[in-house]
Amino acid sequence: MNRLEHAIRRAGYNVLANIAMRVMPVRWKQYNELKYWKERKAKGLLSDDNYKYFYTSHFGLDESYYSGKTILDIGCGPKGSLEWAAMAKRRIGLDPLAKEYLKLGAARHQMEYIDSPAENIPLQDSECDAVFSFNSLDHVHDIARTIKEIKRILRAGGIFLLLVEVNHPPTACEPHKLTPGRLIEWLKPEFVCKSLQLYRPAAKGMYASILANEVLPNPEDSEEIGYMSAHFVRTSAR
Repeated sequence: MNRLEHAIRRAGYNVLANIAMRVMPVRWKQYNELKYWKERKAKGLLSDDNYKYFYTSHFGLDESYYSGKTILDIGCGPKGSLEWAAMAKRRIGLDPLAKEYLKLGAARHQMEYIDSPAENIPLQDSECDAVFSFNSLDHVHDIARTIKEIKRILRAGGIFLLLVEVNHPPTACEPHKLTPGRLIEWLKPEFVCKSLQLYRPAAKGMYASILANEVLPNPEDSEEIGYMSAHFVRTSAR
């Protein structure tokens, strides 16, 4: 294919993509996300990335903290993010593509997958002791409804650990431009922010950026693109 033919085909794809984003944004987002994971599987990149560090040491927690607890990973992906947490009472991965992930090999993982959007979590009030959203909150369709659900399902004294890219322009898979200050306000008054950091982006994505540890100043007010890391504690306020 010569450059002109490639440009014509690309232009046609862009037109279709723009239509799909307007007419069926959720389905278009899920199509692109599943395409990403299928490409990763084809390259042999769906193995466990040693997630435990980010759920424990990064936030100053020992894995024993999760002993006997019900823990939920929102937007978990297909890589067995909670397999490390054998000490937990129940370890749940929530994702609207969970059924597709089972076909990609997630059925072998030592954790539970629930096929559901974050805006409508099929769990009881105060059922969870810890909720996580790692590289997923900017992917959901409705941020306000998702946060309302997190507040509903997390018990008083429970924790919400958040890793998310902020201040970036919207994309097909990440349709929201989030800011640290706005997220903190959304989570009030039920959540108190125990710790907050903002990391400068590195070439290999969120986890590599956090490990590189280039911390940006004034994270709550920063307008720089970066990866926000925040530890919230659920108060008794309802």
